[in-house]
Amino acid sequence: MSNTAKDILIPSKPGVLRITSLYVGQGDCTLLVVPNGSQYDYVLVDTNNDESAGGIDVEKLLKDLLEDNLGYFINTHPHSDHLKGIKVIHDSTPISEIWHSGHVPGKDDRDAYDDMQTVIKDIGADNEYFLYGSNDENKIRSDKDSDGIIRKIGDIDYIVISPAEYVADDVDGENAKARRARIHERCGVIKFSYGSPVPSHFLITGDSDKKAWEEHITEYHKDKLPSEVLRSSHHGSRTFFKKDKDDAEIYEDHIENISPTWVIVSAPKQSESTHDHPHDDAMKLYKKHLVDQDNLLHLGKNRESVIVDIYSDGGCDVRTDKELVKEYGFGKKSSGSSNSGPFIGASTTRIDRKPSGNN
Repeated sequence: MSNTAKDILIPSKPGVLRITSLYVGQGDCTLLVVPNGSQYDYVLVDTNNDESAGGIDVEKLLKDLLEDNLGYFINTHPHSDHLKGIKVIHDSTPISEIWHSGHVPGKDDRDAYDDMQTVIKDIGADNEYFLYGSNDENKIRSDKDSDGIIRKIGDIDYIVISPAEYVADDVDGENAKARRARIHERCGVIKFSYGSPVPSHFLITGDSDKKAWEEHITEYHKDKLPSEVLRSSHHGSRTFFKKDKDDAEIYEDHIENISPTWVIVSAPKQSESTHDHPHDDAMKLYKKHLVDQDNLLHLGKNRESVIVDIYSDGGCDVRTDKELVKEYGFGKKSSGSSNSGPFIGASTTRIDRKPSGNN
């Protein structure tokens, strides 16, 4: 049966990787519809319930979208704005596997973390995996002591860039502020790739900060960083570039290496954010590194989601969508409409820098 979620989120033909940055207010949530032969697998990276800013009710959306289980849930780090609602989702559309960073948060985020642990107990330890960074494609760990295993997701490739094994130690015992900062430093960073002969790439950065990139990521993964689409870190926070507002030593090596065509910022309007996200100085720095400044896409500005399609030939298209918020946003009346926004651009290949066509 057709509905808004299926009409917008499932490609009309096989062989397309569709990545949707869902507007969830002050939080982060990315849905991947992954080609797997003639079928699709479903991956949810982070989630949140933010009723105050009219975010999407992810549980309601997934219930419409999925005929059965949600295949994968990946948590970049266990803070509530990346994890709240996980048990409600599992109760409605059971999760088959959970991949996470292995960190234990402070008490302010413990409820959402405990909900994830409840889900892990329900699905069993054999379906729990850990994010540990490497230069190997499609590699994660089945437990904290393993050397890693190759585990594919459909027909795409991924690289877990962070957290590196040597910085993924326990942060128990630190005060709340220090614990939060250390988890951001060790946050999951994952690049998804698809298409041949020249793939396109989508880089998810969680809440990773300047210290993470300057000390642990950029130097060791320079050749792995280039990506057409960058999900901005920490909801457009300046912490991606600076230690704090007064830090004069702005760090830009990471974004120079990523060299994105589009940057997607997951945050409500600044006036609705408890942390004033996105920060003006960070947005200026993102624009500085974009050839087309219109390709800085702030989800909360118009309360919309952003859909990225990557095709089997490596071509990439990006468009905005307001209908998912209209249909599934908290406090919104269901409309039944399924019209997506217009395409706003086409990617360029790395071969001839010409727009890639749809296939």
